[in-house]
Amino acid sequence: MASAINCGNLTSIHFHARSSFHPAMRIGKNLQKFLLFTIALFFAASLLINVTKFHNYFGINRADTQEKVVALTYDDGPYPPYTNQLLDILDRYRVKATFFEIGRNIEKHPEIVKMIVARGDELANHSYSHKDMMFKPREYLLSEIEKTDKLLQELGVKQESITFRPPWGRRFVGLSYLVSQMHKKLIMWDVDSQDYEKTHTADDIANQVINNVRSGSIVVMHDGGGDRSKTVLATEIIVKSLQSKGYQFKTVSELLK
Repeated sequence: MASAINCGNLTSIHFHARSSFHPAMRIGKNLQKFLLFTIALFFAASLLINVTKFHNYFGINRADTQEKVVALTYDDGPYPPYTNQLLDILDRYRVKATFFEIGRNIEKHPEIVKMIVARGDELANHSYSHKDMMFKPREYLLSEIEKTDKLLQELGVKQESITFRPPWGRRFVGLSYLVSQMHKKLIMWDVDSQDYEKTHTADDIANQVINNVRSGSIVVMHDGGGDRSKTVLATEIIVKSLQSKGYQFKTVSELLK
């Protein structure tokens, strides 16, 4: 009788062990399937990006080139006296840059826009009001872009399609789709100068660029939004250093041809 009871207990223990083991096995198999699916999806997406340049839909970070060329870009202008000072430095070293302008600043300082046009630098669109464009209605996004385009064109910008960069580089699929529909290039960057960091010196800003730049890089700096005297000083250091290393400077449109 005792042995029968023991066998029953063993059978019960074995049953419970099996019933608790099966869910664990199922979870493990499901996790394995999920990981395999994720890996496959990652490689499929990578292939799609390489084949179709689909990543450009969400913004162009740099040009695909082996040439030692780089584009300097400045956001948030026009903004005296810093934009003017930057233009003087660029002229001195025979360098062209791209200025991503805010519509409201264009209205305040149209004379600087005319100066940039006359000197042969490139002008681009950085929205009208420099407000966050994430998850905003289509009508709002369209207004922000079109108003600034119109202001630039009225001041002599003759580009067929003015490139665009959203405030702080923040964008989402709706904005990317709209910019694509407008036949514009969405321009981002691969080198952040970090000139907005208040503790950074002009040398810090320059070294941040010089140490990270590569063939086809797009560098983001700022000529507006506050005191940009350190950016002005850093620009001269950057230009002299990169020129000594054999780099040539182009506007964004020239870089992407």
